[in-house]
Amino acid sequence: MSRLRLDQAAIALSGLCMIHCVASVAGLFAIGLLSVVGGVDELFHQALLALIVPISVLAMVAGYRRHRRRKVLLPGLLALIALCLLTAFEAALHDTLWEPLLTSLVGICLVATHVGNIRACKECESHHEEIRTA
Repeated sequence: MSRLRLDQAAIALSGLCMIHCVASVAGLFAIGLLSVVGGVDELFHQALLALIVPISVLAMVAGYRRHRRRKVLLPGLLALIALCLLTAFEAALHDTLWEPLLTSLVGICLVATHVGNIRACKECESHHEEIRTA
């Protein structure tokens, strides 16, 4: 999978996570099967985390190797750590507004990091292209 596709997949997964959090607050995910089957919400969070973390790390590291900008890499890594901590302490935050608020904030940070990663890589590629044609 290309670096760009990894960033795009991570953006989509982070967006799905944020949509889930907002929908949970609105009570949309409490309707139907999710309200009948206990533990689905926790399983959903763990599954998303299992996808988001490795895809994000691969995308960020591949991007960093290209553009070498720590200001793009470090916020993303901190956001991933925060996401892991939020998942670890999910039980303590459950049924409060803090869980969706913090998770959405971290998701926004991850999306911003991946967008920054894509832009930094494009700038780096265009800079290398200018050097070659000069």
